[in-house]
Amino acid sequence: MRVSRVLALGIAALLVAGACGGTTPAASSAPTVAASVAPTATPTPIKIKSSYGNVTPANLAPFMAKELGLFEKRGLDVDLSLIDGGAPSAAALVSGQTQVGNFGGTEVMSGFVAGSDMQVIALFVPVTPWQFLAKSDYKTPADLKGKVVGVASVGGSAYVAATESLKRLGLDPAKDVTIQAFGSTANLATAMLGGAAYAGPGHPPDTVKLLAGGFKVIYDLGAQQIPATDNCTIVLKSWADKNPQAVQSYVDAEIEAIAIAKKDKATTVPILAKLLKLDPSKAEDATALSQTYDFYVTTIFPSYPHPLVASFNSTRDTLVATNAKVKDLDVTKVIEDKYVADAEKRGVGK
Repeated sequence: MRVSRVLALGIAALLVAGACGGTTPAASSAPTVAASVAPTATPTPIKIKSSYGNVTPANLAPFMAKELGLFEKRGLDVDLSLIDGGAPSAAALVSGQTQVGNFGGTEVMSGFVAGSDMQVIALFVPVTPWQFLAKSDYKTPADLKGKVVGVASVGGSAYVAATESLKRLGLDPAKDVTIQAFGSTANLATAMLGGAAYAGPGHPPDTVKLLAGGFKVIYDLGAQQIPATDNCTIVLKSWADKNPQAVQSYVDAEIEAIAIAKKDKATTVPILAKLLKLDPSKAEDATALSQTYDFYVTTIFPSYPHPLVASFNSTRDTLVATNAKVKDLDVTKVIEDKYVADAEKRGVGK
């Protein structure tokens, strides 16, 4: 999809008039020389309503692009807002309340098999960042039986992390534990600290508070480099087909934001603090922010966020447990790599 940008340029004709005759020039209403050049009109920025689905460092790319004016630099007027939770974010995109969303790939696959034309155009978290934590009295996997395991939403990224961890611990997520959704990653961490869940997945900065609050890591998915689709940039294909330049500019801005983040921790940490609603002047928050930057920016975020078939296949296979309709999904139908590929070819962010 291409959004045309109107460039108006008007140039008045150059008028030259001369008079000759006797010793006194004849009067003339025409100027001897006149020139008028209309100023070049500034293209009207393309308005885009965009959202990010959780207060998580995974959403740094769009948030930092907005904070640094990288969308505006490319002629976009992006209204970026938080819609807490992947499912509400997907609903807003499908209904047309937003044109771009940043949330998990599981919601895209579930939405696609339900009839939407959601399409992933960038994948910023291609491997899982999650650790699975339990209360300090945990000793063996048997201690989890009959307990509440918290997630953000059923079928979301935290859910995939929780069920995968339980399986790797030799437990049946459907039979051995009670999985309870708390609505968002922020609510999940709060619920775990408040005693509403015995165990659950977490990642920085939440893990800093969870560890300090008496939880311990019992399975480290992040260390296994397990393919994931935890945070993606998503559009409706029907909208993208009509606005390809806007989509490309959006992706370019995100890629430049991550490139700046990788080069400049001092600039990035205050923006990360604003995203995560942390106070870098507090020692505890400053530690959490530094650890979060080191973990996400240096080890998780790719320089070019290609949506990877392997990551979507892996996530789809886990999602089948709660949505059988995705079992035979050809994941290439929900991903489009041409925007990131084009940005890499042009060297965006280098």
